[in-house]
Amino acid sequence: MSAQFQQQVLDEHNRLRAIHAAPPLKLNQAMCAYAQEWAEDIARRKTLQHRTDKKYGENIYAIFGRKEVSGGDAVASWYAEIKDYTFGEKDPGGNFGRVGHFTQVVWKNCKELGVGMATNGDSVFVVCNYDPPGNYKNQYADNVRAAK
Repeated sequence: MSAQFQQQVLDEHNRLRAIHAAPPLKLNQAMCAYAQEWAEDIARRKTLQHRTDKKYGENIYAIFGRKEVSGGDAVASWYAEIKDYTFGEKDPGGNFGRVGHFTQVVWKNCKELGVGMATNGDSVFVVCNYDPPGNYKNQYADNVRAAK
């Protein structure tokens, strides 16, 4: 995976975070290695699956039938969940499965990002890890702000 792809992912996160008054993330190379390891694992298995023993927040993305994606493609898919999010709620409750990627992208208290990307034939898998992780119960109203 290229440094250019990592930078594209970081830049798109930070562009969207600025809209929601969240401070910019910094790329962490140790976290990138961690994300890359998982991206390669799920690409090898062609399975979109979260790590069960993860130590960071995690967003995963896959696209089938394409050999390339831009750094913004995965982030845009996660951010698109904004349409299902209700700002100001303490907790998305049963709606978490439809908004959890979006809320992780813009989670205010998150500081660092790791990016991994791997391919398998005509499939691309992207993993982003976040530290500290987001999506904590009763902390949404403070960490996920409406666009300014």
